[in-house]
Amino acid sequence: MARQPQGVAVKYRYLGVIAGVALGNSLALAGELSFSLNGRPVTLPLDTPVVIDEMPATLAQLQQYPDGMQASWSSAATIEGGLPAPVFSYTLIGPVTGNDPLEVLGQAITATADTVLVNAAVPLQAPLGTTFVVAGLVDTNGSVLATLVERRGGAGNSFLLTGPVTAVDTGAGTLDVGAQTVAYAGVQFNNCPSTPPPVGSVLSLRAPAVANFPPGSVLGNLQRADCIELVPPGTAGAAGFIQGLVGAVANGSFELGGLTVVTDGNTLYQFGTVDDLAEGVAVSVDGSYVDAQQFAAAVVEFVRPVVRFEAPMTPAQVTPGESLRPFGVSVLATAQLRDEDGIVANGLNTPTQVEVRGYLDSSGQAHATRVRERGNPDPADVRLRGPVQAVAEPLLQIQGLLVDSTGATFSDELGNPLSATEFFALVAVDHLVDVSGASWDEPSHTLSGGALIWIGAEPLRPDVPAGLTQIQSGTVTGYALADELLADGFE
Repeated sequence: MARQPQGVAVKYRYLGVIAGVALGNSLALAGELSFSLNGRPVTLPLDTPVVIDEMPATLAQLQQYPDGMQASWSSAATIEGGLPAPVFSYTLIGPVTGNDPLEVLGQAITATADTVLVNAAVPLQAPLGTTFVVAGLVDTNGSVLATLVERRGGAGNSFLLTGPVTAVDTGAGTLDVGAQTVAYAGVQFNNCPSTPPPVGSVLSLRAPAVANFPPGSVLGNLQRADCIELVPPGTAGAAGFIQGLVGAVANGSFELGGLTVVTDGNTLYQFGTVDDLAEGVAVSVDGSYVDAQQFAAAVVEFVRPVVRFEAPMTPAQVTPGESLRPFGVSVLATAQLRDEDGIVANGLNTPTQVEVRGYLDSSGQAHATRVRERGNPDPADVRLRGPVQAVAEPLLQIQGLLVDSTGATFSDELGNPLSATEFFALVAVDHLVDVSGASWDEPSHTLSGGALIWIGAEPLRPDVPAGLTQIQSGTVTGYALADELLADGFE
């Protein structure tokens, strides 16, 4: 049976029998299921008790669901039978309430080539009211970096809304979750510091599905309201492997959900460096809990390789609300974009030096997470960071651009000087290289000179300490039984 390829719409075979045993009964299921958590292999028995979309089940039943759900569990957390209790969940279930970007219950969605798509295609577009199911990483701005997007044919039984509280109106008895207004009068909030919960709290809300739910209307009749942790808290000494979108960054630490992740000189970085940490950036982190809300990072892995551009740009190189083209390279806007100077939102009026930070998806498409104005255009002082595509000393290719290192200086990411010979002995395809202070020649698409920093290959992950509780959370893939039906299309 073929596994589901990412980024391809599929039709799921909803099986009633797995391993020769009918699902939903109490009989033991033979065998194991192997899948990936944030790219790391996991194998568990098929009869492992789990929770799927808030319903008790077995791991065997997970194979009926599309890849890309979010999971969280601890080896110390047990349910019936004393077995580990993985929890697999969605983030949003509800109608499309806007497009450009697509919004589900007011929450803006980013989908990339790494998003699992079911009856959907990128760029995401659908008529208002169309029902979508989304799993993904929730940003502090209320948007979702989707790991799974499934378009469904009907409203179903219930809506699910997950996101941060962005406003509270006690007089009206409403609060906003992202851009969706919710009536909370008479609702009991579970695990919340107050009623209503304060701005910044993350809520998971269930409500009966409403057919033809009008965009901009108030969501009411809540069945459940829970304050949740996007990343699980822990106990001192517990090992963890967690994933999320970076919140505030300051003084050698950053926020990940409700955790403060602490880094130091021994922290290793994969697909980026410490100065690539910024709000809205997706990371997975290996390490251990200092206490319930502090996490010491051993390895920080950027979910996709980071890219960075600083280049002179003209008004024609910005398509407001959609994309921009530093050095002529297409970079798509995302719902996680921080656009403090309004360059993507409003475009440029005059030629300007612009810095763009972002990441590459598995197709090689760049996506922006931050855009800033950097003064007057200056082709003699440009910057480029990204994975190396080709090497032929003294030349490199990065993002389809030629880098001529003649006359450049070289170092590693720790600042240790390198000769040109040492640099080219180290660098290889897919290694991350940063070029700064270079000159840009647009006709030849070439950056020349400047300073080249070899950021290098992927670090080895540390071993999990023996005998300690393991707490894991993030994106799971590779578990679904699926038949390919359509590639980037609809039924």
